[in-house]
Amino acid sequence: MENSFYDRLLIEAQELATKTNALNDFMRTQPFVDLDRQNKDLLYAQSRLMNEYLQVLDQRLELLGDKFSFKK
Repeated sequence: MENSFYDRLLIEAQELATKTNALNDFMRTQPFVDLDRQNKDLLYAQSRLMNEYLQVLDQRLELLGDKFSFKK
């Protein structure tokens, strides 16, 4: 059975939340601290953009009638 538009959007948000949480967890580790400044800056930017994208997906899901929580 094919997933509905809402289901696909929810799956996308869930997958992105999992990846965002993994990145944020990594950013609290010693290997992250040991990275050079350029890589840290890029990972900070990536994390910020992933979080912004999650907020957009949340707004879209809310318009469809449900509030998605992307907290762990």
